[in-house]
Amino acid sequence: MKIADQILGYVRRLHPAQRRAIKTALRRLETGTGADTMPLEDDLEGFYRLRMGKFRIVYRYLQKGEISCEFIDVRATVYEQFTSMQEFIGRSRQNPPH
Repeated sequence: MKIADQILGYVRRLHPAQRRAIKTALRRLETGTGADTMPLEDDLEGFYRLRMGKFRIVYRYLQKGEISCEFIDVRATVYEQFTSMQEFIGRSRQNPPH
């Protein structure tokens, strides 16, 4: 399982009980045992969400079934923030600095 730096930094700032809950949810996702997941739609098609209380992790499957956890935030803002980040990355790849 690959975990983005954004997730590692975000989780470090949380209360220890929240960190434990997120780690447990990630273990369940990795082993396929009872993680609360759902595929995303529209602009985020190809990504999935892992729900842990008020938090959501956006992830995707790579080749050979490897999981790449991309982004975490609270439910109220996670999808908007992640979509904005994806659009920014897409624009910077199309227009690299000279």
